[in-house]
Amino acid sequence: MALASQSVAVDREPVNPLSRDRESRIEELKRWSGSENSGVAISYFFRQYALFVSAQFHLLTYQNGYFECAGEDLTFNRIHNYGFNLLETHVPSAHFKNVETNERFSAFHYILHEQTAKLIDEFRSHVKISPLILWDNVLGSVIWFYANLEQRDPRRAAADLEWLMDAANWSPMRKSHLARLLGDASLGQAVSRPLRKTCCLYKELPQFDTCTFCPQPN
Repeated sequence: MALASQSVAVDREPVNPLSRDRESRIEELKRWSGSENSGVAISYFFRQYALFVSAQFHLLTYQNGYFECAGEDLTFNRIHNYGFNLLETHVPSAHFKNVETNERFSAFHYILHEQTAKLIDEFRSHVKISPLILWDNVLGSVIWFYANLEQRDPRRAAADLEWLMDAANWSPMRKSHLARLLGDASLGQAVSRPLRKTCCLYKELPQFDTCTFCPQPN
């Protein structure tokens, strides 16, 4: 997989980066997304950030490694692509870590907690928005990755999903957000019919249409 296809840039200086100051970043996201609502802008951010997370799972599957760095150490670049205002995640290659087979699930935990959960908590300390919306934004991309992996390597996909569906592996969180989102649906069903109960709020943005499987289309 070319990381560029997941809007991930390695060892490249961003031309138009978001501020590292959280409050300034939120204001920049509002302007870039076209929303006056901070919650909508943050939801937009995590739809974009989701591509980096799914790229991490892809790297662990095919390259036996991932980028081990805190979410706050990532840089997000504003880019205009496909006619839309989008975000690109920038990361130094120095953060890439090779992992042994018995370390893969520890890497999963790091991605979920040190990168994603902490980033969610940081934004939510400034803006009121349901964490379920943000987790569903991120995990939607992860589900698409595993739905594709299941076609090529069903055994690997099943082993990874078993770990991700187990609430104990999400500790100190009390539940598996993937199990909550998937429920009893198979991966194939998850990507071919309405799944989530939360709205990603893209329909509130001037550049984007209502998603095909939006649970709240009106």
